[in-house]
Amino acid sequence: MADNQNHPFNRDVIAHDRIKQLERHLSIQEKEDISKHHQKKIIEELLFLKSRNSYFSSSTDSFPSIALHSISDDDFNRLKYLLRSVVWPIDHHIREQLWISILTLYRISSLKENPHVAQTSQTVMTSSAMIDTNFGSLSLKYEHWPNFVDTTHLCFYYLTERKGQSLVHGILLTFSSCHPDVTYCPILQPVAALLLHYHNEYEVSYLLNRLLIKSWLCGETRLQWEAHCNVFRKLLKHYYKSAVDVINSRYKNVNGFYHDWLWWIFHYLPFSYLVQFIISLGFHISSFFGTKILFRISLALARVFTKNIRRESDGTIHNITDFCRHIPISIDHLLSIAFRIRNFKRRTVEHLIEQEEKLLRSTRHQLHTDNANENHHADTTHEMISDRPPPPPSITPQHLTQIPQESILSQRQFLTLWNWLPARLSLSQPAVVFTTDEHGFRLQTLLNKVDELEYSILVVKTTNGEIFGAFCAGLWSDRHNRTYFGCGESFLFTLIPKQKKYAWVGQQQQHENNRQNQVKREMFLFVDADKLIIGGGNGDGLCIDQSLCEGQTAHCETFDNEPLCSQPFFSISVVEMITFDYSAS
Repeated sequence: MADNQNHPFNRDVIAHDRIKQLERHLSIQEKEDISKHHQKKIIEELLFLKSRNSYFSSSTDSFPSIALHSISDDDFNRLKYLLRSVVWPIDHHIREQLWISILTLYRISSLKENPHVAQTSQTVMTSSAMIDTNFGSLSLKYEHWPNFVDTTHLCFYYLTERKGQSLVHGILLTFSSCHPDVTYCPILQPVAALLLHYHNEYEVSYLLNRLLIKSWLCGETRLQWEAHCNVFRKLLKHYYKSAVDVINSRYKNVNGFYHDWLWWIFHYLPFSYLVQFIISLGFHISSFFGTKILFRISLALARVFTKNIRRESDGTIHNITDFCRHIPISIDHLLSIAFRIRNFKRRTVEHLIEQEEKLLRSTRHQLHTDNANENHHADTTHEMISDRPPPPPSITPQHLTQIPQESILSQRQFLTLWNWLPARLSLSQPAVVFTTDEHGFRLQTLLNKVDELEYSILVVKTTNGEIFGAFCAGLWSDRHNRTYFGCGESFLFTLIPKQKKYAWVGQQQQHENNRQNQVKREMFLFVDADKLIIGGGNGDGLCIDQSLCEGQTAHCETFDNEPLCSQPFFSISVVEMITFDYSAS
């Protein structure tokens, strides 16, 4: 825990010599003692600081009760102004409690509560009691980072390698296991590392979950992240057109420049700047939109950077990363530029992000186009090793006029599937209702999307590039009433490396009198909290676990199939659920 007597830092994860470096670094900025300001008492009262202690002292805590303090709009705005008016030293004692204090404020107007209610109490569902193992041990067990982390921009600041960095790893692995639907959120790693400078690992875990509840933090999927990058580009063009002209003339990889906008703040700015910005970010998160302040700061950085380029004569400013590392203006000056941007409204930014997400879904960004090209190439490569040449198609490309661009399947693969379907369904157009690329890796999310569907196609792509799946005939909501459900129109299939359909064996073996064998041949669909199974009887034809990350395949009596891929246990790259659209037919 942080040492209250000397500094607010978590000495368990920051080496003593690093603390000395931090203290020496403070000499380059103006240190203001908040105790000398007449606002000190007001700030403490508004943040309830005197009543707060560490909430998570160890992993043995039971569910602690966190005081959630309500605050009026007037007091909230007053507090925001007071905290912005002071450039807080990074070693000020108030930082120990500042973030938890901010993230447990609730504005009365948003809650519509009685203004006389001073505070409420809530049991934290993401407390240390939900953590089954030590963070450090978890980090040692799994070497990889969660998928939502951008491993090209890992930020650790002053954390020790052995314990501090290991704890960040463990915290994020725990977060990933609790939130499998968060598939890409690059800001979480640097924020976790930053908070660990002032809080223990259990407090950091709590704070990350509060961030997820209160704000999107630049999205939870790669598509949402791409939308934020595109919106930043549009905002810069709108507010600082001359800056865009300089960037276009100086950078060959303009897209790369705009995709790095978040890392100008979290990876390249001095630590003291970043810590101060996080206060402002916290207040915008309390207002349920933390992205706005990040946009403001990056817009200000781009403006100052391009103005300096136009003024330079010796060419010393090579790129924006070097500029941020050696930024020539003070923290308060940069914040002043950021907050002077006029008519920068939350609703406008939200609308732009929403429009970009819609556009990306309709066109599907480069990633999905690359997947489709890859699959088409694999299709051609493996065509010769099919069990037998496919029959001449009765469904032609002229029938399938609306191939979903977000799908991992090529048009050729859709044609193959549509020729295997019951005739009445083959007249429809395919529509993707679920994909892990957009909706995350969580079985319950998939089931929510298909609950009222009677016919659907499950498609799986493994990390080895193999593609297979199942046509599922049966109302998914029947899973609540029956162990196995569905009907004999269901079938399993493989597309890569070979194309083959495995139909229900019952149609060929109706004369079977053995009731036990008959039951095994009618195990079409099964779902519980842990897995989804298609095909049973002496083995599961296709089984996917609740995380949608791992699966297995084997011969089953329902479809008399071979294993659907080269390995009985496989890791999943993408899962899709496709349904049938008759409106465009």
